Amino acid sequence: MRRHFLFLKAALLVLLLISRATNLFGLDELLDDSPIASGVFYVVIYLLTIEIVRSIVIKLYRRRKGLSIQETDNFILGISNLYILLYTFGLFFLLLSITNVQLTSFIFSVSIVAAALAILTKDFLTDILSSMLMTFSRELEVGDVVKMGEHKGKIVNMTLNKTTILTDEDDLVFFPNTKVFFSDIVNYTKRDIKKTSISFEMAIGMAESVAEIEDMLKDTLEEYKDSIRPDSYNLRILDIRKDSVSLKFQYILYTPNLDLEKEIRKKVVRAIFARVNKQKIAQLKTGSESPEN
Repeated sequence: MRRHFLFLKAALLVLLLISRATNLFGLDELLDDSPIASGVFYVVIYLLTIEIVRSIVIKLYRRRKGLSIQETDNFILGISNLYILLYTFGLFFLLLSITNVQLTSFIFSVSIVAAALAILTKDFLTDILSSMLMTFSRELEVGDVVKMGEHKGKIVNMTLNKTTILTDEDDLVFFPNTKVFFSDIVNYTKRDIKKTSISFEMAIGMAESVAEIEDMLKDTLEEYKDSIRPDSYNLRILDIRKDSVSLKFQYILYTPNLDLEKEIRKKVVRAIFARVNKQKIAQLKTGSESPEN
């Protein structure tokens, strides 16, 4: 269906160009006598041209990269965002043509208003520029697992003004592109060592040693051994307090996978809870069975 629409648009563009070149139906006289018709004619050619170019470029790029129609990446997003920007300018000039307003007259007549609008839309324009720089730089791409501030998740979309992140809690968080561009971001996908960390606390006395807890967690994740580097398991002590100890369990996935990370995190947290709960119940039973003085 899309191919048919592209063919119709290309045919219409060719017909318009041939009509102009050959003065078909007295087109030269019509365009010369009517500035409105002339403006509309050239704006339509402009809009058809950029739409056809965008479709062909994306189609050839998808074919070269082996991407399906549903898949996208930064280059496709960048071309699409640039197309939206150019198409908006085309619609603006089409409006000027229909209303028979000269561009120079329009600029001078609304110079004060334009200055005010420029101030009001400064952030929006900055977001657009940031979007262009990010999508073509490939430092951040759709599908990358990133951490920005307190939010960690996968980039699911990058539009002209916002970047959308799907967090570990399945929340969609929208960030202005300017904030993304100027923020400190950890990109776990681009990182050479893709280490995942899970922090937790345990009461003192719940285990004889840190190695015991580490071995227990490694046994818990035995079913994921094909996805985790066997030499990457590490349980570190972060802080020791009077009644508890803070620990961080780390491992490295062969390939970053946010869904798998969530699944492993759930498995680890439940294993820790089961261990603590079992120890607590055992302590309570021991206390209740001890003879009274």
